[in-house]
Amino acid sequence: MMTRFNQLPTLRIDPTKKVIFNYKGKSCAGSEGDTVATALYANGVRVFARSLKYHRPRGLYSLDGECSNTCMEVDGIPNVRTENTLAKQGMEVKEQNVKGSAENDMMAFIDKLDWMMPAGFYYRTMHKPASMWPVAMKQIRKAAGLGVMSPDHVTPGKFDEIFPRTDVVVIGGGPAGMQAALAAADKGVRVIIMESRPWLGGFFDYRAAEYSKGKPLYSRARELAEKVEAHPGIRVLKHTSMVGAYSNNLVTGFQIGGEGDSFTERYVEIRANAVVVAVGCIERPLIFDNNERPGVMQVACAHRLARTYGILAGEKALFSVGHDLGLEAAIDLYDLGMKIACVADIREDGQNPELLLELAKRNIPVLKGWVVTKAHGSKQVKKATIATIDGTITRDFNCNVIVASAGFTPITGPLTLAGAKLRYDSHTNFFIPETLPEKTHIAGRMTGLEDSMAIEASGTLAGIKAAMDSLACTCCGSESASEGDSEGDSKEKSSSSSCCEACDDAALKAAEEALKALPGPSRGTKLVTAPVKGRKSFICFDEDTTIKNIKQAIEMGFDVPELIKRFTSAGTGPGQGGIPGHNLPLFVAKYEALSGVPAPVRPTTVRPPLVPTLIATYAGTNHIMMKRTPMDEMQRSDGGIFRKIGVWERARYFSDDFECKAEIENVRNNVGMLDGSTLGKFRIHGPDALKALQRVYTSDMSKIKPGRVKYSAMCNDDGCVIDDGVVIKIAENDYYFTTSTGRAGQTVEWVRYHTRYDGWDFNMVNLTDSMGVINLSGPNARKVLQKITDEDVSNEAFPFSAYKEFMVKDTIPVKAMRLGFVGELSYEFHVPSSYMVSLWNMLKEAGKEFGIKNFGVEAQNVLRMEKCHIILGQESEQRTNLLDLGLGFLWDRKKTDAKTVGAVALAQAEKDQTRFRLVGFKMENNGRAPKDGSLIVDDKVRGYICTARDSFSLNEAVGMALVESHMAKIGTRLEIFEDECGDQRIYGKVVPMPFYDPDGSRMKS
Repeated sequence: MMTRFNQLPTLRIDPTKKVIFNYKGKSCAGSEGDTVATALYANGVRVFARSLKYHRPRGLYSLDGECSNTCMEVDGIPNVRTENTLAKQGMEVKEQNVKGSAENDMMAFIDKLDWMMPAGFYYRTMHKPASMWPVAMKQIRKAAGLGVMSPDHVTPGKFDEIFPRTDVVVIGGGPAGMQAALAAADKGVRVIIMESRPWLGGFFDYRAAEYSKGKPLYSRARELAEKVEAHPGIRVLKHTSMVGAYSNNLVTGFQIGGEGDSFTERYVEIRANAVVVAVGCIERPLIFDNNERPGVMQVACAHRLARTYGILAGEKALFSVGHDLGLEAAIDLYDLGMKIACVADIREDGQNPELLLELAKRNIPVLKGWVVTKAHGSKQVKKATIATIDGTITRDFNCNVIVASAGFTPITGPLTLAGAKLRYDSHTNFFIPETLPEKTHIAGRMTGLEDSMAIEASGTLAGIKAAMDSLACTCCGSESASEGDSEGDSKEKSSSSSCCEACDDAALKAAEEALKALPGPSRGTKLVTAPVKGRKSFICFDEDTTIKNIKQAIEMGFDVPELIKRFTSAGTGPGQGGIPGHNLPLFVAKYEALSGVPAPVRPTTVRPPLVPTLIATYAGTNHIMMKRTPMDEMQRSDGGIFRKIGVWERARYFSDDFECKAEIENVRNNVGMLDGSTLGKFRIHGPDALKALQRVYTSDMSKIKPGRVKYSAMCNDDGCVIDDGVVIKIAENDYYFTTSTGRAGQTVEWVRYHTRYDGWDFNMVNLTDSMGVINLSGPNARKVLQKITDEDVSNEAFPFSAYKEFMVKDTIPVKAMRLGFVGELSYEFHVPSSYMVSLWNMLKEAGKEFGIKNFGVEAQNVLRMEKCHIILGQESEQRTNLLDLGLGFLWDRKKTDAKTVGAVALAQAEKDQTRFRLVGFKMENNGRAPKDGSLIVDDKVRGYICTARDSFSLNEAVGMALVESHMAKIGTRLEIFEDECGDQRIYGKVVPMPFYDPDGSRMKS
């Protein structure tokens, strides 16, 4: 592990606190605040990965994720940008895209075969014959630098989301962004500031250059940060990257949580009245031979390594730069102990004379109009060759670091996503906004400013403008008075608007004058490539795209950067175009100009997300969005195994035997209890309640007898069954009815929709959550019930399909129905939810002597299947009508005046012999039950299995299936195909339904 600085005032690490993680199976130590990449660099790692196509060695080049050089597998997640991923205790870090190791990759020989892979080679080769491409594609993908994720991987952590509303959102926490936030907040508006790094400060944070007399830039950064974080009107979101911008000032991003936060990552969606974009610049790469070799890095990378993380990038460096920050970094790094072989400055003039004087004091040679042309060394930089811009004179220098930068490029992604139009500015060499979205302002370095005072002043001006935009929305209304406003209202708004303008005009003019008095945008360098041929000069590190590839594309007729980007893949990798985004259009324009035809400089398209993140972050918190019944806790304590069923969590099993033999046999031979609270439960009452029921139910609901239960179904306009349940007449014009679990939430609107033009007088109440249901089933069910009520529940007094209301233990009011869904003597108790636990305990105590047990949804499923009672959605699908299911007896054809929903379609389908029919079947030779959903076939698909189980009650495999009508005849042999069984078939035979207790004596006795 190399020596680190421990006392620098700019450090963002705590060297006294160690972070231990695993790298390639070995323990590795970093400091608290380190990223994974900086910790590895401090431990001597120089080759982090291998490139996508050529498997070239790649090292630390940037520190903000502009390229994929440091993408590694972290805790099982591939393609993690380790240069801005904080190191954490116990992390597992591995290389990716290597055969062997990143240091010694057996696939490195591909680098010498680059001549076989010209621009777009995969579009032009290996596609004839057509059968060759699928094979070639698999091999290309195997060799490519994509990480591999285990299909069993579960992303750890907690993911959340927030949707704050604010007056002004400032994107970027550098000096301009902080000043914008302060200026806006001082006007009384609410401000949110987003900063992608874990701290505020931007490019001031690590610089020791003088801001004002006796105050370095890093001190100024901390001073501003303290003001911002202490301001009551500013909400600071650090470690928060912007990923998207949409109409009406909607800004999205994600925030990475720290040690004290309740989330690992969270999605952020901000709606603002006004936006300030102050995201600054990234460095524009200098293109030369081997410009991505480990040891080549950006100026800010080398400078921040030392000042922020306490690591010198190397012992001896050569600088090849095109801006004053490069000169400043060379001076500072020299003072920190790095030897500087030479500073090659692309510019022939325009350097800050004070910086040149400081370089001279340190005997650091400065060569104006020179540029690095080649990095030497197979895996790491050993030497550098520099040359004059025209390439006529060259010199070599030994070094192990090349600090290279052609200039700066503004981060315009946030603007273009919001709809800004960019144009090329020849003075700054930037793409700057020609038009901006409404209420959007820019500030700072992205406008071309380099003077520190000017950068801050631009932020102040943008903040005031944004505050005025926001105040125009909040004080005066974003729109003029509507036609309905009175004259007085209009005057009041006008007066308010004038007040706001008067208050802000003076501050706005002062800010404008202050900015004008300071240095304006600096002249930018236009050099893109050193004087080299470009075979191994990379314009895009992510996709191994060279300058030579770009030339090949242009010569093939691709004359627009957007097309060249797609043909060569330049800028389509994980770095989201950060490395080639500016150089590509500059080079294309320059190269095409050689033909004598001036070409416009056109940027390529930017799309969200600007920064890649986890899908889990977009998904947000894994809320268990499920409803629970009143019996949930008790059933869990009784060993219930729960599953999600629709919007509910229900006890599906009560043991590890998922065939539920004990539960089923106990209901068949003894007595069991089921929590059926998820049923839809409704009251409908009023003078026209019966008319509404007649409209939506297929049966004649006027025939409901007091004290009796009527089973019926609902259809849609196509006659397809959508719901079923029972209806009870409680009193005159007062009914209680149940629906299936899945349709409970839609029932009220369904009834209202189909009666909306009739003007009927009725009311509906959804009682689903306020009422619970207990199903007591089995031969001993009556004996249990008799122990807790004085009501006569004999077969004569309470027969099958009867309804009673009575009290249990003189305390609990019960709506009781005598039903037989599972084919046994059964009672269904509907009680207020608050009484559910008490009633359950009473039944449990009363049933002890009979061995009462819980049974779950799966046992119920088998029991009702043996009785051939259907569950809609399981024995039906979208096209299944009432007749297909054998439920035509529920349709009353005489109640035409009711205009029953689906009646017309049912009448049309009644003679249709081509429809599916529901049939029962048994497996041949006592074979096993097929899986639900298996196909019934002959020469084509003829139907499918709805439900099938190995029946313990019948000692054979039975089930129900939907088949074409010609196969519904009793005795028809069914050929069943299961996809996982290949060509093997199993066979069943159509038999009469029901399978169990066909005369119904057990449930009626």
